[in-house]
Amino acid sequence: MGISTAETIAYEFVSRAFAIYEEEVSDSKAQLVAISLIIATFERTINFSEENHEPLRSQCLRASSKLLKKPDQCRAVSLCAHIYWSGKNRENEGSPMNETKRVLDSMKKAVRISNQCMEPSVQVQLFVELLNKYIYFLDNGCADVTQAMISQLVGKIRDDMPGLEAGEATNQIVQHFNSTLAYIKSKHGMDFPAS
Repeated sequence: MGISTAETIAYEFVSRAFAIYEEEVSDSKAQLVAISLIIATFERTINFSEENHEPLRSQCLRASSKLLKKPDQCRAVSLCAHIYWSGKNRENEGSPMNETKRVLDSMKKAVRISNQCMEPSVQVQLFVELLNKYIYFLDNGCADVTQAMISQLVGKIRDDMPGLEAGEATNQIVQHFNSTLAYIKSKHGMDFPAS
């Protein structure tokens, strides 16, 4: 089987996965799981030409943006950033794409979506998750992730945290945030003193 035949079959497979996702998956939790699996599978494929890779990347981002619940949208859109960072196609000969601009565009879109969440604890939880994603990209060489971006997100989280209701969920968010700050300090030497 030739490369173009294999690519055609793989493209049809991913296109069919999107069709099934759009036509058959109606439960919002199942939609998030399904689009996450599609994104993760697509990220690991290496046999697409750029001509076929780009429309599938765009379709992943579009489907993520159309999820019913804002937290699900935020998480799925931030997953799309991985396609632009570690996704591979034939033109880059199996090397990661490392498209920093597209990574940051996806992450900024995820932050905008999280800002639209009405529930304060969900919003802060999403901000902490996004902070961890930014750190992942920084750790993996995405030079356009700056200390200023991280500081801004840390400041936003700190501003919003006092307004959360006391409870187990808030305790977990605070613990996750504090663990993230400790990691950032130990790995990158960045310190964010309380204001």
